[in-house]
Amino acid sequence: MITTKHDIYFKNTLAESYPFSTRVSPNRLVAQAMETNDARDGAVSPGTIDRYARLAEGGWGMVFVEAISITDRHLARNRGLVITGDRLDGFKRLVESFKKVDDRALLLFQVTHSGRLSGNFSIPVKAYEDDAAGIPTLSEAELDEALDQCTAAALLAREAGADGVDIKACHGYLGGELLRPRNARDDRYGTSAQNRARYVATVIARVKSHCPDFLVGSRVSLYEGIRGGCGTAGPEEVIEDLTDILAVLSVIVNAGADFINVSAGIPALTPGLTRPSVTGDVNLYHHFRYARAVKERFGHVAVIGSAYSTAQEGGLRYAEENIEKGYADLAGFGRQSLADPLFPKKIFSDSGEIDYCTLCGGCSRLLKKQEVVYCTRYGKDRPGRP
Repeated sequence: MITTKHDIYFKNTLAESYPFSTRVSPNRLVAQAMETNDARDGAVSPGTIDRYARLAEGGWGMVFVEAISITDRHLARNRGLVITGDRLDGFKRLVESFKKVDDRALLLFQVTHSGRLSGNFSIPVKAYEDDAAGIPTLSEAELDEALDQCTAAALLAREAGADGVDIKACHGYLGGELLRPRNARDDRYGTSAQNRARYVATVIARVKSHCPDFLVGSRVSLYEGIRGGCGTAGPEEVIEDLTDILAVLSVIVNAGADFINVSAGIPALTPGLTRPSVTGDVNLYHHFRYARAVKERFGHVAVIGSAYSTAQEGGLRYAEENIEKGYADLAGFGRQSLADPLFPKKIFSDSGEIDYCTLCGGCSRLLKKQEVVYCTRYGKDRPGRP
């Protein structure tokens, strides 16, 4: 058992490596995808490179590069990243900078289509018909095009040198919207679990067929907290029932997913589910339960748990407990990675004061205002802030 001067007690569990089929994470701590809105016309900026180099210095086992759009047409952030062939050199520089600092840590890109959550400076579109007036529903041909774009984006991530890719299917974006029981489309993308999972599963299968050694998975909101949303039993249900979403995940896993990154909620609608804001909030424990449900159903697939930042000083204890009990394989920290990019390094080397996320919501407010995101409590002088 390790005792640190920070009065945090944990065994070697979090420091242990995790072996994927073709890659190895040097430890169990994961920096989740956190949008920072500092791209330049969709391209990687010096601030973007500095931020991920800092995370590499921090000693995380895995780092997810923030939601990267697969298209210029549908953007959630006015200065969000977009991955296209003409922007590839910037992504290559990002990977090279990261790997120069730590060539053992795994760097994965999260690719996304923002769908109906596209900003008013962009083109909102939705996956299925509902009462959201003024937002056009994508046709089957348009979803085919989006699927092709997502596949191309994933292959560009591989060309850039990333270790893997996360097909974003959480938090209300297009990939997650398609998974819902409320998606009653009468074509190849709706109604049945097989059809609702088609977009994510097909991208995974295509990428694995091209690059079998490339890690591919998806971040999914197990329960969204809306009528007919993920984690309900049908289009008119609101009560949590994980039976359907686990059936949808079965299609994704069978397509060759290496990991499922477990989340919950929709920040724009049910933020308390996605980002529990009070230490000890029962919503934090729901995240643990969701990860356990996925691990129990798909034991051979790596499961990344979420929401540990909410527990602040207790987050490491929860992470260790859940991994030791077999509820998850790796522990994801989002807001904490903004508050202290060097978090793992400080823990494992027992060095430096840890800046714990205070759950103040400053980073979320910056994101909502479409401003460059940083930790408003600790991050003013850190590399990456313009």
